[in-house]
Amino acid sequence: MPVLTGCAYYPEQWPKEYWPKDARMMREIGLSVVRLAEFAWDKMEPTPGVYDFDWLEEVIEILAAEGLKIVLCTPTPTPPPWLTYLYPDILRVNEQGIRISPGARRQPCGNVPAFQEYAFNIVTRIAERFGQHPAVIGWQIDNEFGVGQTTRCYCDHCRRRFHEWLREKYGTLDALNAAWGTQFWGMTYRDWAHIPIPGITTEPQSPSMLLDYRRFSSNTWERFQRRQIEILRPLSPGRWITHNFMIRHWSLDYWKLAEDLDFISYDNYPHGMSGPIETAMNLDLMHSFKRSPFWVMEQQPGPVNWHLYNPPVPEGQVRLWSHQAVAHGASAIVYFRFRAGRTGQEQYHRGLLKWDNSPDQSYYESQQVSREVSPLPSFTRPQAKVGIIYDYNDLWSIEIEPYHRDFSYYTLVNEIYAGFWKHTIAVDLLPRGADLTGYKTVIVPAPILIHPGEVEKWRTWVEQGGRLIYTFRSYVRHASNIATDQSLPVGLADLIGARVRDYYSVPPESYTEWPDHRPGKHVQQTSGAKTHFAYKIWVETLELSTARPLLMYSDGRLANQIAATVNAVGSGEAFYIGCWPEDFAALLEALQIIPDASQSIKLGTLQGDDGSRWQVEMNHTDTPIDSLSGYDARYTRIDG
Repeated sequence: MPVLTGCAYYPEQWPKEYWPKDARMMREIGLSVVRLAEFAWDKMEPTPGVYDFDWLEEVIEILAAEGLKIVLCTPTPTPPPWLTYLYPDILRVNEQGIRISPGARRQPCGNVPAFQEYAFNIVTRIAERFGQHPAVIGWQIDNEFGVGQTTRCYCDHCRRRFHEWLREKYGTLDALNAAWGTQFWGMTYRDWAHIPIPGITTEPQSPSMLLDYRRFSSNTWERFQRRQIEILRPLSPGRWITHNFMIRHWSLDYWKLAEDLDFISYDNYPHGMSGPIETAMNLDLMHSFKRSPFWVMEQQPGPVNWHLYNPPVPEGQVRLWSHQAVAHGASAIVYFRFRAGRTGQEQYHRGLLKWDNSPDQSYYESQQVSREVSPLPSFTRPQAKVGIIYDYNDLWSIEIEPYHRDFSYYTLVNEIYAGFWKHTIAVDLLPRGADLTGYKTVIVPAPILIHPGEVEKWRTWVEQGGRLIYTFRSYVRHASNIATDQSLPVGLADLIGARVRDYYSVPPESYTEWPDHRPGKHVQQTSGAKTHFAYKIWVETLELSTARPLLMYSDGRLANQIAATVNAVGSGEAFYIGCWPEDFAALLEALQIIPDASQSIKLGTLQGDDGSRWQVEMNHTDTPIDSLSGYDARYTRIDG
């Protein structure tokens, strides 16, 4: 199936007489799919146990008459007001112990039995009614799990379920106490009920408990999603099931959430990110979760309502964002939304149509995109030759104890990714433990948690010719988030041919306390151009065994100590970078870690199902480049 275009549509928000005109206009734009009903539970079940699907069937028939296909959503992100009134404990409790008020979205706790009962019941009812409708091609489960910091709840239902989860994981209290190191501050637990959940305390709580609570909270929504899938599969055979993931979201383990889905969907809002590089990384991440094409289920159509400043969107930018998504593996672009809302909390969020039903700029650009992608074949993205490990447990561990206010795992990954993006080299994001077959270069940013058995697996890959690059904060803590009692990095010293002598947090220049305690400012290459690089946030000093030095600290108290190494292992190499440079891209290039473009898959390379090979070229600036105008994209067939 070629690349599809579509829109999110909210017929429940518009007069009935709009529906036929809207459907005709969607067809005239060139759209082929419409997403419906993720926030319409109250209209489907206006009172407990009383259902009204007739309006939805009428809408579906109107859309189908225009040749449009339907993505139907389960409406569980917004329980009706009567439900939270009857069962107020459905409402989440925040970390301060305050139960949130109704009136928004995603307010329910996923562990409350009453919410589960009603949620799974409405899913069953809608699937029974529409599961085999010929216009319905697939399902979106819920909507944006965790949006608005709603992944974690701290109510009594969660406390009890957390205790059950811990019992399932550890088996005995002795095992839990040993894993968490509860002897610190006298926190040995002798009854499961005594174990706390995160909350406001006099000092930070146990980092082991906090990490397990993050895992538990993510698992809550994995189970909630899985139950909905179990309901839908038999009632809607032959239809795919997806869920729409988000930008800059790490309270859920998306690797695990992706497992039960047929493919990933993604809500692509570049104005929530720093620019085209971060946008590209998130698109690659979405493709990587299933190693398959994904859908953009919400494409930013213009200015949004939730940004700090909501800047304007230049002409051509929405079209470029759409083609950028295709270049990174998207097989559908669904614009959010068809018409800008006149009521509620998103009135300033643009759509394809303005409030007065006149076309907005994105109307014309979505029409152009529909024309441009319709003659193209179905695409897949070939596996890249470069991989970057991206792990939520490592992210959470560092988030809990960053040791430096500015240490962000996500930022570190993005800065490393930028080095390859600037050389137009395609990158896959990989989970810990991934099969590295087919990759030539793999970077492992701050793998702080120790994974037994992983080192030997990676050693074999390096011996066979792979280039493996570790960064600082590697193999420091056990999976339960307690520090090792061995030299750092645990188990890696033989592979990298070095060990960590010490580590330091580097305050910013603006930090004026104890200025003479700063470790220094720069590292320098040990050979070649001997270029200097400024560093920030984190540094480690290294002691060699079989490795050779690549970088040395060039000033301050760390002068002449080793900052980065490379070790020959069989036919491959293992690197260790012990400092966080101000310009990671430049450092990777100087150390020749960026592979030659001829030995890589180029960014924007697509494989057609008909055997054709294509290159998508993009200009992310307003200045013409190489015959591309500002904010432009071009598809070129490159297989002759």
